[in-house]
Amino acid sequence: MQGDKYSTFSLEQYETATKAGAVSYKWRAVFPYKENGKWRKKSVTLKTVGRDKGRSKQIAKAVEAEAEEIRQRLNVEALETLQIHETVAEYFEKYVEGRALSIERSSANELRRILKTHIVPTIGKIELDKLTPDDVQTWVTELSKDYAPSTVKKCLTNLRSAMREAVDRDRLVKDPTRGVRNPKLPTPKPNALDERGRAKAARFIALDASKPLNIGFALALYMGLRESEICGLKWRYVDLDAQTLEVRETLGRDGSKWYVKEPKTGGSIRSLYIPDVVADALRARLAEVNEERMQSGMPLNDLFVVGGPDGSYMQPHYLSTRWRIAADALELIGTEGNRPTFHDLRHTFATAAIRHGVDVKTVASMMGHANAAMTMNTYASADPDAKKRGAETVAKAMSYEAAKHANDGQVLELGKTGTEE
Repeated sequence: MQGDKYSTFSLEQYETATKAGAVSYKWRAVFPYKENGKWRKKSVTLKTVGRDKGRSKQIAKAVEAEAEEIRQRLNVEALETLQIHETVAEYFEKYVEGRALSIERSSANELRRILKTHIVPTIGKIELDKLTPDDVQTWVTELSKDYAPSTVKKCLTNLRSAMREAVDRDRLVKDPTRGVRNPKLPTPKPNALDERGRAKAARFIALDASKPLNIGFALALYMGLRESEICGLKWRYVDLDAQTLEVRETLGRDGSKWYVKEPKTGGSIRSLYIPDVVADALRARLAEVNEERMQSGMPLNDLFVVGGPDGSYMQPHYLSTRWRIAADALELIGTEGNRPTFHDLRHTFATAAIRHGVDVKTVASMMGHANAAMTMNTYASADPDAKKRGAETVAKAMSYEAAKHANDGQVLELGKTGTEE
């Protein structure tokens, strides 16, 4: 049993004198356990299973079975004692610290924030084994009054994960989040740039194509990279001869500090072709970087593409802020009627790719999506003229087929088939 307080035992045989003066042989089971950092042990005398000192296989098997039964009973008693005092917040804290060993620092800190902000002041005070689905549903309802559905969903998803772990570890009999549903999230609608907007953004980027900020804008517009991927891109992952780049590192945030980390999912690690317009800008930027780094002596491979010659990086929020200023100056409006954010440049890339016939699976791979379904659901309907083009394409194809097979056979009019009067 995972997490047992009494995880093992040892057996020893000893002699004891009866009232008649005879010698009887009994067994003692010793159960070591750790409490408050100190090792202790509990011993239990087992029933006499024989008067022979010899330890036969049958006797040993019976004694070990009885000791194992006692070990399990002791663990149940220890668990019941623990659950009387352990609260939801206390267990969730242990869950977080356990997960922190295998997830990114930023993700672990997000779990700690959920604990501090959304669990401790509310259901955190409830004893773990007394938490019910009604308690959890009320918690979700109350959170939904003050927070966005995405925030509430994240809180419930992580609480559910912790409670399921408690069930797996025999800390709970049933999952108290069972039957509680995540709040309905609004269907995402990309605020992508239309054809005119794309043209205006492209002309603006071309005005100073080798400028680090414009390189960042171009990588999002022409290749669909995320802001953290752009700011974390180093020259070591750029091959201008082959016109390819690899997304291998991104910038993550830990409180007020940024750090280099691997992409969040395996699908986000990808190799991409660099279109000519971006490759030309990168070549011009590389020439500038090689000249700048002569003073710093930094190896090219250690420098960030949109960073400084001293090895510094551009912070993602700075890239986003500067784009917002540019979008305001250009008076850009996305398909949803709003000023496009930096992330909307990524949406623009995906929408334009599908608009011009790139298959969804390829777009998903270029975007670093986990599966094509996500790409399809998000972008396939983003083009308002898609249905019109689709209907016209099918109609033209069928008209061509009808003309091609015009002489294949006679077509009878309704009422002339002999089946109607």
